[in-house]
Amino acid sequence: MARSRKKELAVNTGLFAISSFGSKLISFLLLPLYTAVLSTGDYGTVDLMNSTVGLLVPLLTCNVQDAVLRYGLGKDAEPDEILSVGLRSVGVGSCILFAALAIIAGLGLAPFDNVYLLFLMVMFVLTALSNVTTMYVKSQDHVKSLVISGVGNTLVMSVSAVFLLVVVKAGVIGYMLSMILGNLFAVGYLFYAGKIWQGFTAKVRRGLYRSMLAFSLPLVANSLAWWINDVSDRYVVTLVCGAAANGIYAVAYKIPTILSTFQGIFYNAWAISAVKEFDKKDSDGFLGRTYELYSAAIAIACSAIMLLNIPLARFLYSNDFFQAWSYVPFLLVSVLLNGLALFEGCLFTAAKDTSAVSWTTLIGAGASISSCIILTIAIGPLGAAIATLLGYLVTWIMRTIVMQKRIAQLKVAWRNEALTLTALIIQACMAMQWSMQLAQIPLMIFIVYLRRKQLKSVLNFVSGMVGKFFRRPSRLK
Repeated sequence: MARSRKKELAVNTGLFAISSFGSKLISFLLLPLYTAVLSTGDYGTVDLMNSTVGLLVPLLTCNVQDAVLRYGLGKDAEPDEILSVGLRSVGVGSCILFAALAIIAGLGLAPFDNVYLLFLMVMFVLTALSNVTTMYVKSQDHVKSLVISGVGNTLVMSVSAVFLLVVVKAGVIGYMLSMILGNLFAVGYLFYAGKIWQGFTAKVRRGLYRSMLAFSLPLVANSLAWWINDVSDRYVVTLVCGAAANGIYAVAYKIPTILSTFQGIFYNAWAISAVKEFDKKDSDGFLGRTYELYSAAIAIACSAIMLLNIPLARFLYSNDFFQAWSYVPFLLVSVLLNGLALFEGCLFTAAKDTSAVSWTTLIGAGASISSCIILTIAIGPLGAAIATLLGYLVTWIMRTIVMQKRIAQLKVAWRNEALTLTALIIQACMAMQWSMQLAQIPLMIFIVYLRRKQLKSVLNFVSGMVGKFFRRPSRLK
């Protein structure tokens, strides 16, 4: 039983790895093009539009995608019924946003060109549909379809970006159009692979609709709070320091994206396993061991990326964007804490305790936004990076306390977790100083030593999987 659980988690993680690594690698290689062609102001404005989409989608769709996944995995209703609830919520939210943007455009209230409003509307529809269809396909165990969708999205966006920015020289319009085309491919493929059209005609029991909304509505507050933690710092930087400064700050997130890619690979697989294998008492230690392996892996990766921050910045950031390197260390630790909190959030969702997910995030969001305003005014964008770390730290601490008391009693060596995090924060303080780059090495060695047991388990597992692959008898004669 334990072996099959590990195997399912490993297989799903591997499939998502194929998708994420290919996608992120291509996007990473295109970053020098974006920073060379686009101005810091253009990049910052488009980043704000995408951040606004991230705010509006959960708000206007009642975060229904989480209910689609949870109810789909729980087999609480027919799949077509569950999908229909999700699609209807997207339709209602899209109509509300279209009416609001039409009024804003008609009255001339937008502080930027209407083309950005059009981009906002299209990206909202595509993102909302992508969220619902992705969760539905995931709940039906069609992981391969998600892989193809993700890789296709990146390829279409990348090819069109090169063509529109280099050949056509369409500037920021071409940049926005390439993102739309990539997302359009992803949604279109999932509609085909998941037979999404069936959900448009499915009849829905009133009780199911109410039940799914009762599950997802508390998560709206969670998503909004998570948005505050994740991107409100960019709004504060824009208001205090200007759009150009936000463009530099926004591009600083691209190096931490390396770490979030590893987290996203695991998270997509863990979201499925957490529901299937939830055990409040963690009787066999499966949940605790998985947490420790995950936290050790991303901690070591975080430390290594921090050490390589400046060489990566030299490769990725052109012109004025290079100064973003100094914001990266604190954002890296923020991403790590975000990943740990999301891991725990999956267990909250598995236990259907969505209210606890929300209020723990709200507390962290309050700490984030209040400190962000104060620190950004005091020391500029670096203050926003520090505030982001504080927000995620508070969220992780609150979730860990609540999880251990009433969700699931994970068998974890919390002392090692605390020591690892302390070492990473100290390393981040050193990494933001140009003269102390090599001084980080002893801290990285200490983190590896501290998590040597988990590192050995990960390496043994990987070597075992590779060994099985090469020992597999060939079927060719």
